[in-house]
Amino acid sequence: MTTRLACFPAMILAVLVIAAAPAAAQRQPRAQQGQATPNNDLWLTSAVGIEYKIDPKWSFHFDLQLQIDRDINRLRTFEARPGFEYALSPNWAVAAGYVQYQHYPTTLRTQRGSFQDLLHRNRFGKITFAGRLRSEELFFENSTLLVRARALAGIRIPIGDSPWEFALSDEIYVDLKVDGTRREAGFSQNKTFVGFGRPISEHLRMSAGYELNTYEQRGRFRNVHQLRLGVAIKLN
Repeated sequence: MTTRLACFPAMILAVLVIAAAPAAAQRQPRAQQGQATPNNDLWLTSAVGIEYKIDPKWSFHFDLQLQIDRDINRLRTFEARPGFEYALSPNWAVAAGYVQYQHYPTTLRTQRGSFQDLLHRNRFGKITFAGRLRSEELFFENSTLLVRARALAGIRIPIGDSPWEFALSDEIYVDLKVDGTRREAGFSQNKTFVGFGRPISEHLRMSAGYELNTYEQRGRFRNVHQLRLGVAIKLN
């Protein structure tokens, strides 16, 4: 009971972030909201992942993410992703759910739709490996549809006998259906992350690190440097 109560401050923080995000966007000047993110911009991304085990096979997940760009000075995107996961075996699982991206500096602010995951988790000695194939079908406010695929691979390596772990991951985005979205089909983004994490308790884990995002649009590349903070909460 005491361990679960320790998770409540992080849950309360997630709710406050949801409530504060739209209000913060409204306070930004319109001229600043319309500006594009420059090359080599510095972002701050805060993420909260909540997991609830329904039974040995099924679990509910609710992931929240908030991004601040323009050298950590402008609210950019808020993401909410609830979904359900089903374990096919000890190492394989599938998941599906709903996702909404709220983009504050743009005219078409909302993307919403469904996602589907194929997940693989394994251990090689003390090293943990995770892989994910994800598809997303995202509707814009003007009814256009973006279909994209994402492939992620990551490892976590314990640091000696300490509770700390070193984490490394890479994720590739490929746009498949782009009609009316002003995008081109093909490779659109790559994310490379390096960082550290550790469990705080049986139900709470925290992480921090650096992520290099590389965007491609019509043959032009743009880099974004992200500082990432993460909290993972298991409710049971």
